[in-house]
Amino acid sequence: MNHVKPTYIQQHRHIAMLTYPDCMLIDVCGPMDVFNFANHALRQMGRVSPSETSYTLTIVAEHSGPVKTSSGICIIADKGYEELDEGIDTLLVTGSASVEAAVQDTKMRNWLIHMMPKVRRMGSICSGALVLAESGLLNGRKATTHWMYCDEMAKQYSNIRVEPDKIFVRDGNMHTSGGVTAGIDLTLSLIEDDWGWEIAAGVARAMLIFMRRPGGQSQFSSYVFNEAKTRKDFRDLQAWIVSNPQADLGVEQLAERMAMSPRNFSRLFCQEIGVTPAKFVEGIRLEAARNMMLQTDLPMESVAANCGFGNAEQMRRTFQRLLKTTPQEHRSYFKTTG
Repeated sequence: MNHVKPTYIQQHRHIAMLTYPDCMLIDVCGPMDVFNFANHALRQMGRVSPSETSYTLTIVAEHSGPVKTSSGICIIADKGYEELDEGIDTLLVTGSASVEAAVQDTKMRNWLIHMMPKVRRMGSICSGALVLAESGLLNGRKATTHWMYCDEMAKQYSNIRVEPDKIFVRDGNMHTSGGVTAGIDLTLSLIEDDWGWEIAAGVARAMLIFMRRPGGQSQFSSYVFNEAKTRKDFRDLQAWIVSNPQADLGVEQLAERMAMSPRNFSRLFCQEIGVTPAKFVEGIRLEAARNMMLQTDLPMESVAANCGFGNAEQMRRTFQRLLKTTPQEHRSYFKTTG
């Protein structure tokens, strides 16, 4: 009996993560683990030989050796960045909650400028975008960063088109991600670019993460980002709204639930939460609809009814206005299989 020898794709990519003191551990380890899971997925799915490693991962810093992260945990840099000059496919800059020192590191910025024409793609995780911005590498490009730094980046670097509520942004060969775990979403998109949707989805399933939040999705949920500041009764109301998006959530009904006049309720709601009741409810219903259409096969009319939209047409208009897409397009593009 003849056995056909499998044909493997030989594709090796060197991924380098640039770190520095006080960087965030998850900004480093999250994306690098995604690439590592991709190595396993490629072997298991027969895309490369069982002995092959498609992504070679290197942690770099000013010098090789321990780098203390913001959590106090040390990571080990494999090389000093000046030891690397060629052979890097993807160069990523990690983020930090105290990124100012890295932004002012002239030596590191000059190395990034030197490496830009030598790499296939470059990018940043979280606030690492500010290092790229100070280096001039984002000039004339669209970019994002952690939402807490977006205003700062837009003010300091007026020639960058900052997109403040995006999970990640791609502009040419430059890739920037939003806050913290958005680096995982960015890495999944890089793997999808390299190997296709099937491999990226396999990695996401293996890691029990969503495959994949669209780059245009907001960095924060309506509930988490707009949680009431001081009043527990308003936080309880928000939780009830999240659990009951199909209910009558008009101002008068919500005010009655809080034993307030509609006018006083609306004033206090805006004061506590920062948005109008109608805008908050709309955001919650949109999130509920997106989750339901990705997790079920219910027809659009049923999704709309279960999530508080009057009908599928009203839901479609909301999707187009806020997400620039239709519910059908959203489901077909982002829903995973199996």
